[in-house]
Amino acid sequence: MIAIDTNILVRYITGDDERQSELATKLLGKYTGQEKAILINNIVLCELIWVLSRGYKYTKEQIVTTLKILLSTIEFDFENHELAFLSILEFETSTADYSDILIGLINQKAKNVLTYSFDQKALKSKYFKCP
Repeated sequence: MIAIDTNILVRYITGDDERQSELATKLLGKYTGQEKAILINNIVLCELIWVLSRGYKYTKEQIVTTLKILLSTIEFDFENHELAFLSILEFETSTADYSDILIGLINQKAKNVLTYSFDQKALKSKYFKCP
């Protein structure tokens, strides 16, 4: 098993840098057909969304589609596949950021608690409460 950083994933998805994209594709290609061989942690998912939306101007729909593809690819493993996927489903219809939704879900799953925040977008999620 290997783990990858956000920049490897971005090059793989966007193909924006010919040399790095080729290297990323070659690296990930070594694990084709190997179930859960490439770890993508929660921070990488959050950074990926930020980079795709801010740097590459992906729409929310494009980001959701990309994340669903990643989460359904057998080669990729995730810190918590279930919570990552549930976060995507809520993100798809929410105004809250993916990272906030994931934070709320992680906290609820870990200790069954609400997360307190001043973030107005996060507060629209059922996992957050204002102090």
